Formats: sequence, C-alpha cells, structure tokens
Amino acid sequence: MKVKDTPPAELLTCATRPEGLPEDPSLIAQIPTKIRAGIIRLARAFAGNADRNDRLVNWNVPGSCPVTMSAP
Repeated sequence: MKVKDTPPAELLTCATRPEGLPEDPSLIAQIPTKIRAGIIRLARAFAGNADRNDRLVNWNVPGSCPVTMSAP
C-alpha cells in the first residue's frame, strides 16, 4: 500500500526503550506488592506503545526500526 503523505520526521523515529529496573532480588523485596504491580502495568503499556510506534515507522519506512515484540 502506498502512503500518500509522508509523516513528519519526528513521527518516523524509532521508540527509545530505556534500561529496566535492577533485577537484584534483595531490592524487589523492598517494593510493596501494589507498587510493584503498578510498575509492571506501566512497563507493559510503555512496551506496547513502543512496539506499535516501531511498526508504524516500519510501515512508512520499511526496515527503519529493529523488529522486537514485547512480552504481553
């Protein structure tokens, strides 16, 4: 499918995925369960949005972003 109008350059940039939290088991025990669950929800939502952004960029400019699929 041909795209009529090319989106602006700022919309054709791949998502930036920051490094996650440290995986030190002694630190996880310090985060209250409800807070940890909220952090997980936020991280999953961010990952889903980043994946969708990259798919949209690749649809307009194939091969621009690495193809990664976040865990559900």
